[in-house]
Amino acid sequence: MRRVNRIPNFRGWRAWVLHRPSAAIDPLLRQLERLGMSVDRYWPDLPALGGVPEKPVDILFFDADMGMDEQFPWAADQAPIPTVALIGSEAPGRLEWVLSRQSGAHLQKPVSSAGVFSSAVLAVHAFEQQQKLQAEICELRRRLKLRPVVAKVLMTVMLSHNVDEHGALRAIRAEAMKKQQTIEDFCAAIVASGRSGSADFSPIVSN
Repeated sequence: MRRVNRIPNFRGWRAWVLHRPSAAIDPLLRQLERLGMSVDRYWPDLPALGGVPEKPVDILFFDADMGMDEQFPWAADQAPIPTVALIGSEAPGRLEWVLSRQSGAHLQKPVSSAGVFSSAVLAVHAFEQQQKLQAEICELRRRLKLRPVVAKVLMTVMLSHNVDEHGALRAIRAEAMKKQQTIEDFCAAIVASGRSGSADFSPIVSN
């Protein structure tokens, strides 16, 4: 089945624009407001996000020509919101810096009203995909750290039920499914409880 990508409705969103005062970005500010966003422009620094109970901003447009890492209250690869680079210079050093900020889209300066909506949509999509990928990586790393725990329970089941590795793994998987847990979480719960695991399984028949 083909996946349908959702096009966001930007009405009610809040945008930050990190750029010095310039007529080159005035059309951007006007177009963002036409899209229903409230806009705050900052230079040279963005406000800190720490201690804010609710997300104060939904999307950021930043100057790629004079921007510096020190202007952002987050690390280069940890942007908490979608970002769009405003590019005027095609100097390799500047483009390398934009890439390091992992911007999801860009607009060429001087900015016109055309392309603002598209760049915002692409930035949001890229951000959502990046967040999804990062969550998957974190989950895989977490489960990988629990592999020694799985091995411990696996060995216990093999010895206590006199089955081979395949039979023990099948039993562990079946019990984990009953409890709607991953194999790793199921084994971690057994070890954390201090149980050996030998009594946590239905009778096992080895193939």
